[in-house]
Amino acid sequence: MVVEVPQSERVDEVDIFLASQDGQIQRSRGPSCRHPARQKCTNCLPLDPFDEEYLKEKDIKHMSFHAHVRKLFGSHGKSNNLKKPLDNIRCYLKPGCDSHKPYPKGICTKCKPQVVTLNRQKFRHVDNIQIENQDLVNTFLDYWRASGHQRVGFLVGQYQSFPEVPLGIKATVAAIYEPPQHCRQDGIEFLEDKNEKKVDKLLEMLGLQRVGWIFTDLWTANSSEGTVHCTRHKDSFLLSAEECITAASMQNKYKNVTDYCMDRYFGSKFVTVVASGDESLHVNFHGYQVSNQCAAMVEADILCPTLYTPELAYVRETPLAETHYITDVQYCEKNEYGAEILKNGRPLPVEYLLVDVPAGMPKEMHYTFNVNKNAQFNVENRRDVGKLQGGQNLSQYCAAFSVNQFLEQATNFHFLLFLMTNDLMAISEEWMKRLCEAVKAQDRGAAMDWARDCEDWHQLVALEHANSEVSDIPNIPEEGESSSGTWSCSHCTFQNESGRQDCSMCGLPAG
Repeated sequence: MVVEVPQSERVDEVDIFLASQDGQIQRSRGPSCRHPARQKCTNCLPLDPFDEEYLKEKDIKHMSFHAHVRKLFGSHGKSNNLKKPLDNIRCYLKPGCDSHKPYPKGICTKCKPQVVTLNRQKFRHVDNIQIENQDLVNTFLDYWRASGHQRVGFLVGQYQSFPEVPLGIKATVAAIYEPPQHCRQDGIEFLEDKNEKKVDKLLEMLGLQRVGWIFTDLWTANSSEGTVHCTRHKDSFLLSAEECITAASMQNKYKNVTDYCMDRYFGSKFVTVVASGDESLHVNFHGYQVSNQCAAMVEADILCPTLYTPELAYVRETPLAETHYITDVQYCEKNEYGAEILKNGRPLPVEYLLVDVPAGMPKEMHYTFNVNKNAQFNVENRRDVGKLQGGQNLSQYCAAFSVNQFLEQATNFHFLLFLMTNDLMAISEEWMKRLCEAVKAQDRGAAMDWARDCEDWHQLVALEHANSEVSDIPNIPEEGESSSGTWSCSHCTFQNESGRQDCSMCGLPAG
């Protein structure tokens, strides 16, 4: 019996691939070389992926995670495959110490965490964030354009190799899932997501995962010109302390599984993207992660935001409970004489906690999921702006595709999610797995077979049609008009135009 390991406990394929790579930066024979073509000298020998001069020359601020591991291993990282050089930072008391009574009645050096001295992290788990196409983010921003309220979403995609950085990794974003949330002009509140497990199951079926989260911080400057205020810059803040704490909580939830650490995890690849105004007063996207030190402090619940200064965080002074231990946190800062001094982390600048991750779009747009501006399926959880899934929206969406185009119809993340999570007739996991396989392989025949054979799909179409308002159903003749130009589907009762040989709702042939 083969036991399938959950995706959250598997090493990512990109890590397996990069671990097998040599990682050396090859250099060609230069003008100063005085040797035969097959020989090497100090001017053309390959460089290590963590070579500081090379990274500085290429303007790479942080070495990649795998380059960092190679640096810990040694030049080539092949000396001992069993060695696990990474250690997680611990800011809480080690549980289960049998040398004394439980804290606060007893404590020892083995269970007590070390003092945290904040350092800017020299490596990053993800080196680039690539959003596949402009339509993807425009659809996300449409909520803000319609309501003036901020919005948050989970970035859905894959982690892939990024050759522009030695042994680098990029997070490729194929879709944005918008969870239940309460949105305001000045903030967002996460609500309980009853479909969280179903969403993750669908992503696993599609070979995707949550790679990060995105939120807006947009304030209109001139509505006629479409400009927005630039509120985040080097003289204000990039991420607020509250946002850093939320990002750390996310990274702690979606940890990076690795064989290089005894704990089986180290850090996180989960990224943060902020959509806000830039200096040109246009919407721009900025990517970040918080350091492993920040994630460890948030895991121990010792870090909190300040009230009026978003660029400052604060280490708790008062424990949350009798057993809650608060370790000391300090950071280095230069005084007026240029000498480095240690300062207490009450408060501390969040710049010590941030790692920049470049974010953008490729020159050639890519579409994992189809974009059809004439047939848009509504995004989930947008009821407050009048965007409902099912009913009229489902009717109009299905009507835009013929039975031969069911593959294009199904290659839509929000449509697939609706099939799996709707309250009327959720499609079973077995049938969803078959459809996702057809979408992944872009197998037109398999998609058409699915639409013909899946009884759950036929029943869902019939139920949605029955529950929709008559005025919301397209192609229904108005009063005084002849109905001879339509025919009623015998399977789902949808009214179709006379020129069609198949039902635009369920895709089944007339008869």
